[in-house]
Amino acid sequence: MARKPQDEKLESIYNKVSDHPGEKPGFIARLLGINRSEVTRMLPALEEKGMYISEDERGGLWPFGGNK
Repeated sequence: MARKPQDEKLESIYNKVSDHPGEKPGFIARLLGINRSEVTRMLPALEEKGMYISEDERGGLWPFGGNK
């Protein structure tokens, strides 16, 4: 069964955050060629999939365990 495009996008976001921990959503979005708002809107969906990302007080994103 093929993966859904949404799942692929979620995994791409998680992988970029893992590769560039502490970067802000705008940086991650530029790497992926998507809007910053799309990254922030996907954070709850990432959590539902077990790909946890925490946000620090400056807005940086950090992978927090979960499965990759």
